[in-house]
Amino acid sequence: MDHFLEKQQEYFFNFLTDSIDNFLLDHSDERFYAFALDCNIYEEGEINLCFNTVNLWQETTSYYTNKGYTKTQIEEMKYNSSDWDENQRFASLHLFDDWVEDEQDIEVVLEWLCQQIILLTDNETFERIPKIEDFKLLVYDHDETPADSQERFEKISMSDFFQIE
Repeated sequence: MDHFLEKQQEYFFNFLTDSIDNFLLDHSDERFYAFALDCNIYEEGEINLCFNTVNLWQETTSYYTNKGYTKTQIEEMKYNSSDWDENQRFASLHLFDDWVEDEQDIEVVLEWLCQQIILLTDNETFERIPKIEDFKLLVYDHDETPADSQERFEKISMSDFFQIE
């Protein structure tokens, strides 16, 4: 798996930066509070790129407050891209031609993706993102939580970008 991912490095990183750059062309007037790689690794290594804006989060907060959700429940949604507006998923990619069954392989891919995000933070594309001061970066698999992302990143970086709580 490591050898395969090493060979995918340039392809994936170019996909990541090109997708963000293209997205920002039409969204440069928005301010973002989070960027997530929302993945379904077992499903052919599916990786979805998602941004959320301050304005859309305020709309989501109002919607769920009116539905009777508690402040705690709403805060749990803030960094979970499955609770964001579906249009915030702006690009997707499949790394593999087949399903990934091995849990260890799935974790290796998720850790590799965290490393790609760390590389992104040193790239000019990252600098162009109109972000709030407390901007967050996340990588998690389909059934995981933002806390799982934070735990994974803590193994390689203690940057505030990865600290949710």
